[in-house]
Amino acid sequence: MFPELDEYYEGFPHAISSENEENTSFNDYTLFNTLAECLYHGISREIFDGSEPALRAVITNGEIKFLARYTREGARYYESIGTFPGVSVKLARKQARELYNIYDDNRVPDEDYGPAYDNIPF
Repeated sequence: MFPELDEYYEGFPHAISSENEENTSFNDYTLFNTLAECLYHGISREIFDGSEPALRAVITNGEIKFLARYTREGARYYESIGTFPGVSVKLARKQARELYNIYDDNRVPDEDYGPAYDNIPF
């Protein structure tokens, strides 16, 4: 990278940081911009979905891999769901929730979330 070109770099809009303070939900736009930012800086990043706490995405080597995260007997586990865009965000959320409900020590039945959980618009 040429240092003189960095003065024009203004970031990637809506890219999700590792901390995700805004609790940004995954969608195609945010995932592609986060991938672009990681490629630009030559870094890897693990991010979490603001809509589904059990869903993670690991961005490395130009790929976005979805993972389900759950805790079992005090240990954290990650289970692969698939690679974006082959697996949609909606399907990844559903599978992460199912794995969480099966395995996590602190699982909450979906009915406790109420009807609004089923109608997330993205």
